[in-house]
Amino acid sequence: MPQAQPRPTTAADEPQPRDDALTTACATRRLQPYRLAHKALRATLSQVLHNAGALDAADPQERARLVDDVERLLAVCADHLAHENRYLHEPLRERSAHAVLAFHYDHLDHLDAIDNMRLLLQRLRDAGAHGDDVEALGYELYLRLSQFVGDSLAHMSEEEGTLTCALWAHFSDDELQALIDRLRDALSPAEMEGFVRTLAGALNTSELAHLIDDMQHSLPPARARGLLGLLRDELHALRRTDVAARLGLPPEPLLFAT
Repeated sequence: MPQAQPRPTTAADEPQPRDDALTTACATRRLQPYRLAHKALRATLSQVLHNAGALDAADPQERARLVDDVERLLAVCADHLAHENRYLHEPLRERSAHAVLAFHYDHLDHLDAIDNMRLLLQRLRDAGAHGDDVEALGYELYLRLSQFVGDSLAHMSEEEGTLTCALWAHFSDDELQALIDRLRDALSPAEMEGFVRTLAGALNTSELAHLIDDMQHSLPPARARGLLGLLRDELHALRRTDVAARLGLPPEPLLFAT
């Protein structure tokens, strides 16, 4: 058989440099305003989706636990959108209205999706009393949640690329840090504690060390002690040792001095 002749190469065949916003945002050594919050939210989204996939919908107690898990997740997502809107989107809109427009509409779509998810949760709550097919409803919840998680992950990546570059274009790192500090100070004690618990499992060792150092220097001592103690208790022994080494501290008995 005659051998196929090689096709002449063109410029399109050569490796092309990546010059999109996400590549830029990852490579630039500037403050990344979404990084920690989005890592925490991704971890929560992934865990709840995993739980939904493992649901035995015929078990009323298991069903009720998952409904509560998803409801808490939706509340976290709604609060996250509200905080982003107030402390990041609105300041950016004042300096560049067009930069945030697409993300504003994305947030409205997410709020609609949250409302629809809550309607489905109510159907699952009422399923036993109304004789509905709980297996079908449980699997529908899993698939709807998969869509919600997928949309959320894509949206967050776009924020960490395009929107982060827009923030960098209009704010200095000191100004961005001030916005993040305002957002953090607006969190309720319960929100902050939940955030820290999630970060304990979502961050890498370097990020955890940086977080601890920041909390020690930016929070009132009493608040820092409470949150750092909570963080310490969430870390298993090996991670405590690794983080302590990064900080130049002995791992026990007190990992984080304030």
